Amino acid sequence: MANSLPATVSGFMTGIVPAGLKCFVVALSGGADSVALLSLCTRWSRAQGDRPRCEALHVHHGLRGEEADRDAGHCAQVCSQLQVPLHVVSEPIEMAASSPGVSIETAGRDARRRRFAEICRARSTSLLLTGHHGDDQAETVLGNLLRGCGLRGLRAMQGVSHIDSSQLTIARPLLTCFRSEIEQYLEEVGLEGIEDLSNRSRDHRRNRIRIDLLPMLKRESPEVVSHLLALSDEAKMRWNIVQGRIDSALQLAHLAGSRISLPPECWKIVEGPEVGDLLRQAVLLASGEEGGLNREHLTSLERLATGTSRSASLDLPGARRAMRCGGWLHIGPTPEVQPAATPIRIQMEPGSHRVMQGIEWTSLVDHPLTIRTLYRGEKCPGRQATIDEELRIRGVPPGPRKEWPLVVDPSDSVCWYAGEEDAGSDRPSAPVSLQVADPDLQQELSYHLLRILARSRR
Repeated sequence: MANSLPATVSGFMTGIVPAGLKCFVVALSGGADSVALLSLCTRWSRAQGDRPRCEALHVHHGLRGEEADRDAGHCAQVCSQLQVPLHVVSEPIEMAASSPGVSIETAGRDARRRRFAEICRARSTSLLLTGHHGDDQAETVLGNLLRGCGLRGLRAMQGVSHIDSSQLTIARPLLTCFRSEIEQYLEEVGLEGIEDLSNRSRDHRRNRIRIDLLPMLKRESPEVVSHLLALSDEAKMRWNIVQGRIDSALQLAHLAGSRISLPPECWKIVEGPEVGDLLRQAVLLASGEEGGLNREHLTSLERLATGTSRSASLDLPGARRAMRCGGWLHIGPTPEVQPAATPIRIQMEPGSHRVMQGIEWTSLVDHPLTIRTLYRGEKCPGRQATIDEELRIRGVPPGPRKEWPLVVDPSDSVCWYAGEEDAGSDRPSAPVSLQVADPDLQQELSYHLLRILARSRR
């Protein structure tokens, strides 16, 4: 059975290794899975002269005392036997794990990923491999089910994933292989893995799943690991269909900095539980992380997005707020309490430029202009509808609407406002242009000004 492992890894590597890559790195903990992966990757690398070379990386977390030193020594011994370069880095994580809400597991994972990116960058490679296997995948599916996942969580680990911030690809060639195959392979090639004794502790859920839950399930269904892997594979295929609809919906969104706005059309593309998946992806796009977002938050966010919530806003973890207005859903930083805005009145000479709240205004006409804030009840030029109502329909929240700038003529009548819809040839074109002057724009008013202008230009 273990003889299939070289073919599995060879096919995987041939399919993912980019042309011209000089080397790749295997994350080596010293356990059976990572030792087997290093051996298999070394075998693949040396089968042909034009393939990238294999190197190893061991992260020493400074935990478990002599046992951790033993692991590092075992990794050095394995690499010496396989004649593979080994990089050992120290990353004490006790201080990081002492922060509120950060577990040892989370701190360790974050530290490893940071070190993975650093070493790969230093070695001029973008590919790192880990030894996660099918039994790990089954444990992940069960763990995700226990915390209340949906279709997205049932996919569990991906064979290939990317860390966008570092442009690093993390690949898992053994994800379809079983632990028993790995152990048999090591016996055949005369290599050994070394056990992390903390894996025997029942203090962590993953260990309890592996030690207690899976064996119990295997007694009821000996093929439970295979069934869980099949469930994960089916979830991946179904998720790809859902992801296509989510991507289509996100193409309609407006994203700038840490803010994102989803228009009413989004809710026509996705439906049911897909709404929650879309919202989770929107938060990730805007914030770069979920930041404590759980199923309860997502359920409340879905109700807000679909108009079934009694409230028009929702506070989210990470000092974020979601707000619904005119069918639009806006997610961004929690607005700071601001003093009442002072009405503005600014004169602009022909061709002049003014910067207001991070936006540069440029006059496009040959006569002086006056820019001022909106008066209550003021009408759209040539129409009976109020500007306030037009802006509400287009998703501008109450705060920015009160400060909305517009251009008036010498009699103080509105001749144009930011985001005015094209009313035909009888209406003059915009007398000013607006563009970003501050790339780190954070003001809510400026964000909605640019959002409305971008929307009107589509």
